[in-house]
Amino acid sequence: MPAKQPSSSNQSHLAPIPDGLQRQLEAFRKKLWRIKISEALLAGCAGLTTSFLFVFLLDRFFETPTTVRLIILLAGTSLFAVFAPYWIHRWVYRHRRENQLARLISLRFPKLGDRLLGAVELQDQKEGEETLSPQLRAAAMNNVAAEASKLDLTAALPTPLHRKWLLTVITLLSISTVLIFTFPHAGMNSLKRWIMPLSSTERFTFTRLDLSAIGTPERVPYGEAFSLTIPLAKDTARKPKVARARYGEGDWVEAPLAQGSYTFEFMGQRALDTVTIEALDAHHELPFEPVMRPETESILALVKLPEYLQRADKNIDLRSGYLNLVEGSSISIETTATRKLKSAHAEIVVLNQDAELPSPPSPEEGQATEPAQEKKAPQKIQLKLSGKTLTSELIPIAAEPMMLTINWQDIYNLSAANPFQVRIEPLQDQAPSSYLQGIERQHIMLAEETIEFEVIAEDDYGLKASGISWDGAFNKAMPGTPAKGELTIAQGSPTQTNINTPFSFSPANLSIEPQKISLRSWTEDYKPGRGRVYSEPVTLFILSRIEHAQVLKNQFDSAIGELEDIARQEQNLNDENLRTERNMGKDLQAEPSRKKLRLQQDSEAANKERMQELSKRMDKLFKDAVRNGEIEKESLKKMSNALQAMKELAQQDLPEIEKKLENAQDRRNTNKKSQEDLKEAIEKQNQAIEKMKKALEDAKEANKMFEAGTFVNRLKRSARAQDSIARNIIDMIDQIIGSDYDELDPVEQRAIKKSHAKQEQNAIDLHWIQEDLASYYSRTQKPEHKELYDTMRESMIDEELDELAERIMANFSFSSITQSKHWADEIRKWVKQLDGEKNSGGGGGGGGGGGSQEEQDFEFMLKVMRMIQQEQDIRARTRALEDLRRSLQTQIPEKKS
Repeated sequence: MPAKQPSSSNQSHLAPIPDGLQRQLEAFRKKLWRIKISEALLAGCAGLTTSFLFVFLLDRFFETPTTVRLIILLAGTSLFAVFAPYWIHRWVYRHRRENQLARLISLRFPKLGDRLLGAVELQDQKEGEETLSPQLRAAAMNNVAAEASKLDLTAALPTPLHRKWLLTVITLLSISTVLIFTFPHAGMNSLKRWIMPLSSTERFTFTRLDLSAIGTPERVPYGEAFSLTIPLAKDTARKPKVARARYGEGDWVEAPLAQGSYTFEFMGQRALDTVTIEALDAHHELPFEPVMRPETESILALVKLPEYLQRADKNIDLRSGYLNLVEGSSISIETTATRKLKSAHAEIVVLNQDAELPSPPSPEEGQATEPAQEKKAPQKIQLKLSGKTLTSELIPIAAEPMMLTINWQDIYNLSAANPFQVRIEPLQDQAPSSYLQGIERQHIMLAEETIEFEVIAEDDYGLKASGISWDGAFNKAMPGTPAKGELTIAQGSPTQTNINTPFSFSPANLSIEPQKISLRSWTEDYKPGRGRVYSEPVTLFILSRIEHAQVLKNQFDSAIGELEDIARQEQNLNDENLRTERNMGKDLQAEPSRKKLRLQQDSEAANKERMQELSKRMDKLFKDAVRNGEIEKESLKKMSNALQAMKELAQQDLPEIEKKLENAQDRRNTNKKSQEDLKEAIEKQNQAIEKMKKALEDAKEANKMFEAGTFVNRLKRSARAQDSIARNIIDMIDQIIGSDYDELDPVEQRAIKKSHAKQEQNAIDLHWIQEDLASYYSRTQKPEHKELYDTMRESMIDEELDELAERIMANFSFSSITQSKHWADEIRKWVKQLDGEKNSGGGGGGGGGGGSQEEQDFEFMLKVMRMIQQEQDIRARTRALEDLRRSLQTQIPEKKS
């Protein structure tokens, strides 16, 4: 406040106003300044207090934004920063001089104010004495002073507001003080938020909610109804019974207080929005974002198979929810989710054998329940989390099915829509299987022939090896030991589940003599202790040429019977065609006639197909007969004639008859043309029947020669066998004569054993010749065969040859030679008795260049056929030897292992 200025004024003015008036103005000015400065200060305090209270009040209803709090603070301080300076400038700075004060007084006292303003102006007036004398000016000032002294100039002061402002400030401060002391946490919180509006000070509410578990934003399942549970904070002052919330601009959802929390149920949402929560003064807006639940990008099982399988680990996709594994395996589950995972848990339950895989529960149904008796106690599985991937520990696969359940939560605390379940079915390591393909269950062959087939083996996990084995059995009593052996054809591997190996089997290459062979394939897998698994046996009848000829004879008998039946059927068809011509010939185009002809055509077609099939059988039979080499040329000639006729019938004659019958029923024909076609069919049919009869005659004649020649060839073979035994003993007579068997060198002992076995075999063969002769005679009643049978029985050849075998084994060399030659000559006599004056030089087509040109041509054809067959046999045996070589090489690493 400015200092008193009377003395200075007096000194500075030419004619100062009277002291009384000066003091009176000075008092007026002081009071004016005091009031207006007080008003300015009190207004500033009121503004600040009001802004604080305003923040306190707003905070009770909602979260006052930072900007609003800043504006409120600026508005409150503006009374100090703007209004107070302005007020002081107006009432203090602009009312510091007497003239300014006089003008203010004139507002209340106009006359006095004007005179007072004149007196103030006279202080510095410089007129001359002629215009204004000092005495008059002093008198004027004194008059004004006298008039002013009579008045209270304070009445001219503006209406004072300082008391109201003081009352307002006191009231506001009182309210603020009461609020702060009554609600200290709320008051201090608002004070702090008011003083520092830009700070992150959390708004205090009497109802405090614990939002620590809510994310920013909080993620909820996309499109699914969800619940939001908001607990009250432990330090909450109030606990309203009901709170409400809404998603975006949706309807409000109320939730009662239950166990210290509010649980709000919302419908499915698809858009990012804000959830507003209100509980008394607690007001929160939380961002929510609907997101898809975490799903599986991939789920794999790392499978470790049992060690004995020797297989590498493998990965299996488990999205099907089903896994079959061999017992003894172990698996580790690796799952990759669509986003990072926070937690996961897994458990495995052992099921009963009849437990079925439950269907996954729907979100509405919740978890599916299974019968309690199907489960055992669940076992927890350890899991390892790494970002989006979880990996389980190794799970051993036992003998019972198991159900593995995996669930997880992502970083947004969302779990999968349904726990992932995979049913694990243990499998037993099944035994492998093996079979022979490309070969009949029974097969007849010569020892020098080769049969080709495929050795097939299969297993579920891996084959170690595959091969064949054979066991022989003699069809009749014979010396020696039946064949027995095996070959490893192919080595497998732990990953090879199928072996398909072609193989050529040649008995001659394996030194297998004529006998019945049970041939089987075998295989083995890697399971310890299982051993080999064998296929069903294939029976090979490996025959001598004589036995082979007998088999061919039986097949030839069957073919002749089939040919007779075809001929009878053709004769019946011919008779029916004749009846048709006689009874329906006048109108063959009528429907009954055409129907009859169609039936005749179908029957003719069936007979043609039978003839075609029979000709194929006869063609193979003829080739086998040529291959045999023991069948007489004359028999083969007759067989060839029959075969040629059958081929012509199958390929030409019968098809022509069928065609004529078809033409006879053609609707485009005239009745005369149909009659001509039927007549031609009957004529051709008559020719075919005659050809069939001729073929039957040739076949039957060949059959007689076939059967008779069989006995001749068998006797010739026995004679040659006896000669061979005698020669073998003669060749070593110098080394063995006069010595006991035990004193002989092992080489000679082995040679004697071989001759002894051969003698026993020949004795058995001659015994069966006698049995077959008796059987043949009973069917044919031919006297020559009865005579030969009686002669052989009277010679007691069975006993004599058995005794000869004992002599050979005892090394009675001289008598053995004599007896062997004797019986060789005796058997040749029997050959002549049965075969007439023919040479006993051996069958099979003979030699010679005599006979007609036709016979010479046929003999040349036989030689060519045999050359071709021999070439084919050589090639087949070569392939068989190559297969045998590979098989032996295959067995070398097997033995080493």
